Amino acid sequence: MKIRLLFIVCLCSAIKVSAQQSDSLYLNIIIPEQDTVVYSFSKYRVAANTHPQAKAFINGEEVKVYSSGAFVALINHEEDTTAISFKVALGNKELSHTMYLIRPKPNMPNLDKNVISDLMVLPEGDVWLGNGEILMVQFQGKPGENAYFNINGFTGNIPMEEVPAELVDDKEGIYRGIYVVKNGDEVRDRKITFKVRKGMFGYHKRETTAKVSFLKKPIVGEVIAENAYLNVGLGTDRLGGARYGNIQKGVKLNIVGKQNDFYKVRLSETLDAWIPTGFVELMDKNIKPVSSLTGNIRISGSSKTSLIRLTLSEKLPYITYQELNPNKIVVDVFGATSNTNWKIKHLTSHGIKSVDWRQEENERFRLIIELEGDQNWGYSVGYGWGSTLNVEVKHTPVIKDSLQPLKDRVIAVDAGHGGDNNGSLGAAGNQEKEVTLEISEILKTKLEEAGAKVIMTRSDDSYVFMTERKDIILENQADLLVSIHANSIGYGTDPLRAGGTGAFYKHIAFKPLAEIMYKRMTNLGLKDYGLTGNFNFTLNAPTEFPNVLIETAFLSNPEEEILLTNPEFQEKMAIQIVEGLEEFYLESTVLEND
Repeated sequence: MKIRLLFIVCLCSAIKVSAQQSDSLYLNIIIPEQDTVVYSFSKYRVAANTHPQAKAFINGEEVKVYSSGAFVALINHEEDTTAISFKVALGNKELSHTMYLIRPKPNMPNLDKNVISDLMVLPEGDVWLGNGEILMVQFQGKPGENAYFNINGFTGNIPMEEVPAELVDDKEGIYRGIYVVKNGDEVRDRKITFKVRKGMFGYHKRETTAKVSFLKKPIVGEVIAENAYLNVGLGTDRLGGARYGNIQKGVKLNIVGKQNDFYKVRLSETLDAWIPTGFVELMDKNIKPVSSLTGNIRISGSSKTSLIRLTLSEKLPYITYQELNPNKIVVDVFGATSNTNWKIKHLTSHGIKSVDWRQEENERFRLIIELEGDQNWGYSVGYGWGSTLNVEVKHTPVIKDSLQPLKDRVIAVDAGHGGDNNGSLGAAGNQEKEVTLEISEILKTKLEEAGAKVIMTRSDDSYVFMTERKDIILENQADLLVSIHANSIGYGTDPLRAGGTGAFYKHIAFKPLAEIMYKRMTNLGLKDYGLTGNFNFTLNAPTEFPNVLIETAFLSNPEEEILLTNPEFQEKMAIQIVEGLEEFYLESTVLEND
């Protein structure tokens, strides 16, 4: 058990009492993590632990103390300052400590002085736009003014309108203006100047730090990062923005816009994507937009994989996804126009039922690979020699014994978090990184007993980067990955109401594995948290191997924290996972000599 923020305070006098003595009273506060917390929402969960036989009170109300010593509550935070009073009592001893939540004060402009403030300014960062797109600008200042904006060195005195306060969270003095980019407009790195009329002839002025560019044609950029990816849009959450997938170093992109730290990529006539600017190096602005005719298709294979090769004259961006019933791999190549007139299939290729293609729309060439069997066991997409696009598909594993389906199979086990990345934290002080490693080590033993070879992405309390974990799995040619985690809620949710087990997958082809694991974990009597698809987690993203993330239970729930740290229950979870993998192999592989 890890102990954080140990507060030992007697009502009579400050007395330090060791939390390690089982017969001593102690108060270990987990949440809040410091005496004063700035917090803007109306609900806040607190968590602490004490002697299991003690009584605990939060803001004067007695709360349940669990056998682990944990106690939790969800409190209201509706005032500017909310006190959180902890008290524990055992026999004639009492310990207490008070902490505070403070609601942040809005950052208001000094409207007496700032006719044009530096608040609520749009654009926030550099913006590139093309024909027909809209530039929106905004600032906050004094209400009731006549406001305008200039695009410096291009056009000026464009009127801005004051936005009704009820439309902008009751904020007064918000001014907005727009400019629609016209065909032929060309501007590079021009700042915006806001203007508010001052008397009959003068203006108050303020210049933005952000710069605006209007592009007449795309700018070609080349991907320079090893782990680059394409985002669907500019939205984000704790897992980052939704992604189309990774994009290989050396791929050339047609850049048609920019917003803050993202370039807008024109994939086809109807589809754009976004890529972080740090992943791309812009090329000479006179280079023509990148495109290619497709060549013919060759299908070959080896003992472990089949290879589909498509020749191109440039390394173009691509997006891949899967379909079920029938089992297909689809690859869209953007900037490509079909000149493919035949395909060659060698006898060495196995597991490929058919390879077809079609011109889906202008600049979108679609490659459709239908697989034999119902389960996709992983594939990679990337450029090989020159500009040849390779789709390498793993063969379905062959098992030797239906009574031992995991014998000689290579299984990767990932213990979530590690090192400085503690993960979630239970009210009794248990850290996710410790719980996941304990479960993973038991799982490793059980898998080895079933005849499997196990690859651990980490085997001690160290942090391994996600890219390194993926490399470990690929280098050891693992069949699949099971990633072990323990869930938690946010600060505004009742820890007693949130709980259960869940399985997570991103690609539809790997849903069957997640479904089996989900069913197996609920067999333990855990609540039904849900089966989550399209999950944007780094180790769910690879297409190279089937993978599943298991959120075993909620460490933030004190009842489930007890289960997660119980060696017997950890073993039961490991057994369910092993039996789930055996079920998956029996359903999805080929039996030798069948």
